[in-house]
Amino acid sequence: MIRLLPFLFSALLLFAARCESATVQADTVLASDTHWYGEVTVRGVVVVARAATLTIEPGTTVRFEKVDRNGDGIGDSELRVLGGINAIGMPDRMIRFMSAEASSSPGDWSYVMIFTSPQNNVIRYCEFSGAFTGLQAHFSTAAVSCCIFHGNNEGMRFGRARLVIENSEFHHNDIGIRFTRMEGPVIISRNNITQNRIGMFLAPSGQNIADFFEPERSGRPWNTGKLSISGNNIHDNLWYNLNLGERQSWDLDVSGNWWGSGGSMEMGIKIFDRNRDISLGSALYRPFLERPAANAGVRYGSIKKTGVADSTRNEVQPHENP
Repeated sequence: MIRLLPFLFSALLLFAARCESATVQADTVLASDTHWYGEVTVRGVVVVARAATLTIEPGTTVRFEKVDRNGDGIGDSELRVLGGINAIGMPDRMIRFMSAEASSSPGDWSYVMIFTSPQNNVIRYCEFSGAFTGLQAHFSTAAVSCCIFHGNNEGMRFGRARLVIENSEFHHNDIGIRFTRMEGPVIISRNNITQNRIGMFLAPSGQNIADFFEPERSGRPWNTGKLSISGNNIHDNLWYNLNLGERQSWDLDVSGNWWGSGGSMEMGIKIFDRNRDISLGSALYRPFLERPAANAGVRYGSIKKTGVADSTRNEVQPHENP
């Protein structure tokens, strides 16, 4: 019995940590490894410390209260990951990150942000809704698969990152995927991006510009070996399927995607690039898929384990560049 005491004590500590995490988290730092399960409410800013990993179990619902401290109309509750996060749901027990408001609106809460994380973060079978940005990843490594982003201002935003985004759904957001400062290998593959105002929006930050573009200004696609966008269904977004933002003056390779049932000319209408603004680069969308990618979107059958890639506002009118 005496020999069992240390094990019983450890088990009680683990049980207590799990129970405590399944309540309200209010302006706190998770300084050690933590498990969330069941119903968790976030009030304010919750930070996963550098030395800690947050594990969120299948079926967990994380609700963010709308706490608008600076009066800008956007909720300030957020989950900021400086350490690591493993949010791995299951097809029939997805993890949900959502607004705690009775009637959800985009921007009720800020985001889940993975920032300067040293770990291989995994986000799988998760649903994000009611946020300013569902998920952000910057200066970090992450694999995002089989997730659903809807009813957000932005589904997902990333900058410098080592990132995979695959087999996910982005619909009914203002912007599906927004990306800036492309300096790391990113793969965006087999996703359905539809029914957003703008499907994908590239807006360079202008930082570290010497490494951001081709230094010799050759006009070649700058994302070769750094960014791969292929095998996606990007179609029927309200304004544009793809929008090259201000200062994006180099060509972008986006071949190998399905852009809708119209012909090549109709595809071009839903792409904001050099054809609409001479200061921008061109979106190189040929060759394109002739029919929708059958293996795109969330998979509910047999699941291949997803690893991290080791390869490489203001409202405006539709004819303007947001």
